[in-house]
Amino acid sequence: MNPYNNIFTLNWDRILPITIFKGKNLQFNPIKVGAVINNLIFNQTKQICKINLETLDKTPSLKKIQGNKPLTISFLSEGWNQYGLNHLNTLSECYQEISSLGGNLLVIVQAGHQEVTQMARYFNLPFTLIADPTNQIAKQLGTYSEENAVWDRIAGITEDVPIPATYVIDKKGRVIYHSIDEHFTKPFSPSEMLGAVFSAAHNIPYSIHYQVAA
Repeated sequence: MNPYNNIFTLNWDRILPITIFKGKNLQFNPIKVGAVINNLIFNQTKQICKINLETLDKTPSLKKIQGNKPLTISFLSEGWNQYGLNHLNTLSECYQEISSLGGNLLVIVQAGHQEVTQMARYFNLPFTLIADPTNQIAKQLGTYSEENAVWDRIAGITEDVPIPATYVIDKKGRVIYHSIDEHFTKPFSPSEMLGAVFSAAHNIPYSIHYQVAA
């Protein structure tokens, strides 16, 4: 049975459409290919790290999560409505392939400690999740801006959410793949993301033309 057909306790809205207003353009400055992510600051007491559904008591480090492997980092928000459910579904489908290729997956969830715990248990998610309820991590990667509210631009979004972004960083923390979807119209490509994981795992230059079947 597909768990996405069930009613979930988080505020995932499956009815409201996501369409683009013709108002002002969003202005974000997310990190992109070539940037280096040496670390992320996890400084909120209720941010959690879940590895194989085990909650770590102490503040996690990016190095520990990455584990000297290529790392896929992706944002997720319950305020993204159906887009968010589709995004989570895609990440779940990709996880086994990411792991088989020698990589890890970190999903940064714009939700509180309890909500992220419920989500992990409900969907039986085996990958790493970090709660980012006030977008502190999203700010560090440039995927959230207080001055450019997404809900002021995208119909159907009523919460203060980050924009969708998915990255692959190599073992040295260098971004070799990015997908930024400011208008919620072009989700990341699983084959392109997996190609980047493969390239990083084998220490070969990444080409967007190299794709791994999801």
